[in-house]
Amino acid sequence: GTLSPKGAQEIYVTNRTFSRAAELAEEFKGKAIPFEEFQRQLPKMDIILSSTGSNRYIVRREELTSVIRIRRNRPMFFIDIAVPRDIDPKINEIANVYVYDIDDLEGIVEVNKEERQKEVAKAQGIIAEGVKSFSQWQRGLEVVPTILALREQAEDVRRREVAKTLALMKNSSEENRKLLEMLTTSIVRKILHHPISILKHQEERGHGKRYTEMIRKIFHLDPEEEEPVTHE
Repeated sequence: GTLSPKGAQEIYVTNRTFSRAAELAEEFKGKAIPFEEFQRQLPKMDIILSSTGSNRYIVRREELTSVIRIRRNRPMFFIDIAVPRDIDPKINEIANVYVYDIDDLEGIVEVNKEERQKEVAKAQGIIAEGVKSFSQWQRGLEVVPTILALREQAEDVRRREVAKTLALMKNSSEENRKLLEMLTTSIVRKILHHPISILKHQEERGHGKRYTEMIRKIFHLDPEEEEPVTHE
């Protein structure tokens, strides 16, 4: 298929008839999964292409809320070409989730064959540009969540320390509070500037994953994944 050359590392295929899913999976060099299990696999997926004959939504907003939380807010893209729709349009209300359905492409369909061909050519250009933009976004995907987590952690520490300092000051005027906020904010930005610059630079060189793991470990950004320290 056209997905693998564009960087798709894993392709999952499902169908209400598992044998049909297996046939398609073999054709696209993917993995077939039972239809009743596909929702449990959603956290692994970045792009979902859906076209079933279902008369109800197969993915609803309330179900996807927990999925995006498991994914730590990594973006998801749904391409729904089913009529009626497979994907609940309310999913668009969830941050970092994007749904495109057949209505988004209605301008492509024209009665006149020549006009249709022109619109198809335009659509191909739009798709090519979209693939290019997605590839750029995907390259930055490894480092952006880590940069955000690093800034959030530093800001949390800064706020706590400012609160402690203000509590110890006998005369903590509003002016002093503002000065303290400005000073600590400036310090945090300068401290984080170097590690963030290194992350961005290494991501451009193709080493984003390695340096992301290093930064997350050094700054304890994933404490629940660290092995507990034992003392004998």
